Amino acid sequence: MMKLRRVRNVFVLVILMLFVQVSALAQEETPWLMNIGAREKRDSITSIRAKADVTVSDGKKYVAESFYLDPQRSAFQIRYPERTVTQAVEGRYFWTFDGKAEKEGTAQTEAIVLGHQFHAQILFFDQIHRGNLNSKEQGTLSIATAEDRSATWSMIHDSGLLRTMLIEIDGGPKITIRFSDLKSVDGILLPNTITIDDGERTFEYRYTSIEFNNGALADYRAPEAVLTDEQKLLRLHRIVMDDHFFGDASGMKSNNRAPFTVVSEGEVYTMTDAESDAGFDRIMGSRDYTVYDDLIRPVVKISADGSMAWVIVKVYAKGVRFDKDGKPTGPLEFTSAWIELYEKKEGKWKLTGNVSNFAPDRK
Repeated sequence: MMKLRRVRNVFVLVILMLFVQVSALAQEETPWLMNIGAREKRDSITSIRAKADVTVSDGKKYVAESFYLDPQRSAFQIRYPERTVTQAVEGRYFWTFDGKAEKEGTAQTEAIVLGHQFHAQILFFDQIHRGNLNSKEQGTLSIATAEDRSATWSMIHDSGLLRTMLIEIDGGPKITIRFSDLKSVDGILLPNTITIDDGERTFEYRYTSIEFNNGALADYRAPEAVLTDEQKLLRLHRIVMDDHFFGDASGMKSNNRAPFTVVSEGEVYTMTDAESDAGFDRIMGSRDYTVYDDLIRPVVKISADGSMAWVIVKVYAKGVRFDKDGKPTGPLEFTSAWIELYEKKEGKWKLTGNVSNFAPDRK
């Protein structure tokens, strides 16, 4: 769809317009999910990985790969003949890796990564977008941007099948994304050819593979050896987030160092390895999260001698609580801010403590 750092500025502007915050959709407003066989099956899809051969009207060719877990856990990779460039969204930290160094991205990076998750846009439109939704006419679903922007993103369907995405901005180009060559992927009909026309160039994506529930975001991350200390700490925070979201107590244990100190709700707890391990087992077994998202780009501070650090975060979580027998006891929802305390020994950062608080409306 676009060459990194070479894309025309006006095209980037339009892509950035896509990512407005819009509310969840009623099922009747996304009829294509029923018609492609996805309505009942999409809850079993935890990730989407797709690979395509891309041909551009100016003669350029490359391989594009997208990986989607959710709007805060996604990657987009372009493999040129001479190099590979990966961009990713991890919470509110966006990055680009060119094979040599990881660089922090911007909101444009987020827009590029999520904008290329074409199959996720079809299957999880209501997950990616929330807010100003309207059905302009029969067969068209339209997303309006914020009031200070005059852009819409329309989903055009025919006989219940999604055929086209249309991006329009006053005074700018119109981008048309067409879907064709529908084929079954685990019983769900998805396009194997996608054509993008930005008014000046066309990009044809011919997919060589579309996979559900295969791979991990870690497959796309830059190796630790090329990361700065700040980037390593940002990555460790995301591992903490993912361990909570996916309920992986073993991951939490492996990143901690005893004695582990917890400050919460007016109390101070200092725990041995065994005590902290038991605590993580109990926490992970008592809840199941449907949302566990960063609300801000984490604030990272490292001591002058490079031996200690702290990471300040703000997180929104939503899910279900369970009792000791594994039975659901009610909803779980909160906004929390906390400080992760880290210490470096033998060249490795380890989590040694956590100081947290919760917003008053905690459930």
